[in-house]
Amino acid sequence: MGNDRRSAERQNRTGYTAVLCEACEPSDDLGVLDALSDSVSRSPHGVLVRSPCQLGKLWCRTRKNSRRTAGQVILVQPCDVRRRPLGPVILVGPIRTSADLADVTLWLESTPTSAEGLPERLRSPLSDPSPASSN
Repeated sequence: MGNDRRSAERQNRTGYTAVLCEACEPSDDLGVLDALSDSVSRSPHGVLVRSPCQLGKLWCRTRKNSRRTAGQVILVQPCDVRRRPLGPVILVGPIRTSADLADVTLWLESTPTSAEGLPERLRSPLSDPSPASSN
């Protein structure tokens, strides 16, 4: 019972900022912006921002030319209610299908503090805080 209460209190004190990359073109008319906006509005301390690519123009151009990586991405920064970061930025996507979009919106509504709970196909290698293997 005590753990449930602490978890609820923690969720009430945490939030996130989700940054939707404007440079990423959706693979079809999924309504990503509207779906994310609705989802974030249901999150206690969620904020949605549209921004030019935060990872660089070359990164976006390279992704657009690949069928496997095309689709919109979002950066999610877990934070406290004062918008102070609580952990590393999570790169989510690419969002290519309505199933991807449904999984992302459900994950956002859980007030994420990590990539845990996000399907593997939507977790970017940049979101994994584990160190790279050495050669």
